[in-house]
Amino acid sequence: MKTLTQLILGFLLLTGVSCTSSLDGLLNDPEAVTTATSGSFLNTAVLNGVNIGLSRSHRLNNEMMQVTVSLTDGQFHRYVLIPSESDYLWNNYYLTLTNVQDMYERAKQTNNRNQMAAALTVRAWLFQNLTDAYGDVPYSQALQGYPSYQITPKFDAQEAIYTDLVNKLDSANTLYEVTKTMAPGIDALYGADKSAAGTVKWRKFTNSLRLRLLMRGEAKSADFKQKIRDMLANPAKYPLMTATDESATLTFTAVNPLLNPFADDRDYDFNGANAYSTYFVNTLSTWQDPRLDVWATKISGKFVGVPSGYPLGDAAKVAAISSSRLHKNLKTSPILGSIMQYAETEFLLAEAALKGYSSDSPKDHYEKGIRASMTYWGATMPADFLTRNGVAYAGTLEQLMTQKYIALFFTEMQQWAEYRRTGFPVLPKGPGLENDGKMPARMAYPLSVQSLNKENYTEAATRMGGDNLNAKLWWAK
Repeated sequence: MKTLTQLILGFLLLTGVSCTSSLDGLLNDPEAVTTATSGSFLNTAVLNGVNIGLSRSHRLNNEMMQVTVSLTDGQFHRYVLIPSESDYLWNNYYLTLTNVQDMYERAKQTNNRNQMAAALTVRAWLFQNLTDAYGDVPYSQALQGYPSYQITPKFDAQEAIYTDLVNKLDSANTLYEVTKTMAPGIDALYGADKSAAGTVKWRKFTNSLRLRLLMRGEAKSADFKQKIRDMLANPAKYPLMTATDESATLTFTAVNPLLNPFADDRDYDFNGANAYSTYFVNTLSTWQDPRLDVWATKISGKFVGVPSGYPLGDAAKVAAISSSRLHKNLKTSPILGSIMQYAETEFLLAEAALKGYSSDSPKDHYEKGIRASMTYWGATMPADFLTRNGVAYAGTLEQLMTQKYIALFFTEMQQWAEYRRTGFPVLPKGPGLENDGKMPARMAYPLSVQSLNKENYTEAATRMGGDNLNAKLWWAK
């Protein structure tokens, strides 16, 4: 039987009541939330969102996308996603979104346009991650707290969610007052409480995120195609990231709460149970890519991977391989909290140019994307790197997306999303793959959703072609 606390927490999550302190504190001191300023919600929402993304990147994305391979009984690299895996993302993203909703409402009450814009941006980032994981999700009726308390919200179609998020980001872009700071409050992304330059960076993040959404849906929407053209033709109206220091990254410190979430993990918990995959290591080793030195350990002076998708019975044999692991320095890296890097913006621009949405040189943006990723990770790029075999620009989407895949290292579950959209990079298929050897197209809905919101769940599952791992999302290839 559920405890009273569990029932209340579930109710708060479904109805959109924010949780910025312990449940007991919220129940005993309602004024602690209702009197909070909008700025007090920003860092908490960003920190929670980043930590959620890092957790799933380490656990799920890296395994499915052959960055790492479990050496124990983990089966994600075999395309096995058990139902309980769905709970974490769903519950935590919606819980974080309630605080973002409160941030927006309080900023609106005080007409703080910059914090309204930031709230809309964070909201779009989190909702995109949600819908990209599950497909159709509660959106228009989600987060409805007092007085409506909508506990059985309908599921919106992913196309409708994307369309609204794109429009909300357009609205955010027009809200920014770039001569003013993000104050009051602390902004861990850009420190905008101290300088109006931070507001400019927020605006660039907003538009870069909008470009990500548009490019993800461009193959399925004529409206998105036109919006991309309009956006890229007017850089003054839609400024984008142009430098590495404009990357949307939560900078971790050595002090709580801005502490790298892996910092207190045992080394084994972080890198002992998994090794780098043969595909990832060999791809970067072939190019002699200096980022590998930042990310991975060496074995007798070399980088050594293990095969992904190996049969379950081969676990002991694979575990016996002396293999490269996640570098333990990543546990305390101040830059691991990446939401969207400048490098990704350049790869988006390269793809847009390659597909004719702008007259820019796709080669120029492709090379800028590689340079930006190197700079972000503190790797020194060899002078001849961009001319090396396999790296030198060849004008193919596969090459562009393979480099983007590398640049998206530890960026939430973006590698998985881009693979499902484009089919690249081409990943080898191990003999132990399940799910008929097909990459999971989505995560199943949590079991709690199936029971607590059965009517709307059934309608959404039917519309998507079933609540199964192979039901493709709206934008998927």
